[in-house]
Amino acid sequence: MNLPKKGVALALTVVVAAGAAWFIFASGSGGGPGGGFGPGGAQPVYVVPARYETFSDRIEAIGTLSANESITVTAKAQGVIRSINFEDGATVRENEQIVSIAAAEEDARLNVELANLEEQRKTLDRISDLARSNNVSQARVDEQMALVKKAEANVAAARARVNDFRIWAPFSGVLGTRKVSLGALVNPGTVITTLDDISVVKLDFAVPETFLSSLRPGLDIEATSQAYPGEVFAGKVSSVDSRVDPVTRSVDIRAVISNDDGRLRPGMLMIVELIKDSRESLIIPEQALMPDGTKQFVYVVNGDNVAERKEVFIGTRRPGFVEVSGGLAEGELVVTEGTMQLRPGANVRVLTPGDAANSAPLAGERQSRQG
Repeated sequence: MNLPKKGVALALTVVVAAGAAWFIFASGSGGGPGGGFGPGGAQPVYVVPARYETFSDRIEAIGTLSANESITVTAKAQGVIRSINFEDGATVRENEQIVSIAAAEEDARLNVELANLEEQRKTLDRISDLARSNNVSQARVDEQMALVKKAEANVAAARARVNDFRIWAPFSGVLGTRKVSLGALVNPGTVITTLDDISVVKLDFAVPETFLSSLRPGLDIEATSQAYPGEVFAGKVSSVDSRVDPVTRSVDIRAVISNDDGRLRPGMLMIVELIKDSRESLIIPEQALMPDGTKQFVYVVNGDNVAERKEVFIGTRRPGFVEVSGGLAEGELVVTEGTMQLRPGANVRVLTPGDAANSAPLAGERQSRQG
């Protein structure tokens, strides 16, 4: 059978094109003779060893800070402000006087009661001496002892009334801005300033009731604030509320955070991560995973620099990393870059961070992952 000359020429063209295509594919994919990824046809990849690290489940919530102790300082008696012993924002110690109110009348009454107490005690001493010589009855001694106790009670009452005119710090902390001026007339309940103990701050937040079984005092928390970008404040759960809110179906949690430097202030909004079920787990970078349906696979590089595809079983994720519960062993080299063109059994060349010039074949894969 004789083919037309044009048909023969067309057939030869198809054969040549097919051969060229096979050569290009073999050269670019690393498969076939010689490969095209580098010396010996090995594909360049980046690897990371699977390693054990403390891993935990995290519950995220939003919380609000409050002071460890907080009060509004108010006047207890009517009078004129005699002295103000603090500056706005000053730090005071427990039992340090903050403000005093003029109390001349109460001071005079206290002096009267002190004088009366002294007189009654002297009288008791004289009567006791006479009683020892049987010149005074025991009933008279008992009567004088009662008068001394009464005088002591009157002194205590007068001293308490005087103390109402002097305002003391009930605990150490930081004072707010003062609301009164020297010479101002105040009444019981007049606000003078505020006092907060912020050496330790309380962080209140709520989590869904589904996590109730794993909540307990002592759990670690990590909190962040927009006021201090990138900084993490560590604390511990101090209490779990005894009730679940029937409307929100959440339970209130309180944690405490050390605040020795005083940077955290009551009322601040914090993003909280409650850390529970801490454990030592095998982890790998999340970018090493290759999902296939409902399964997850990774490429590992063996001692002969040959890629092997393995199915892995994953657990909890956290930014950039994933927990591996099965399918890998500690120290196995997991491919993190170069997986898109990799095939099981392919020869690989492990790159180091210094091989920037040799990592050009992976640039397209990085862009693909980022996209």
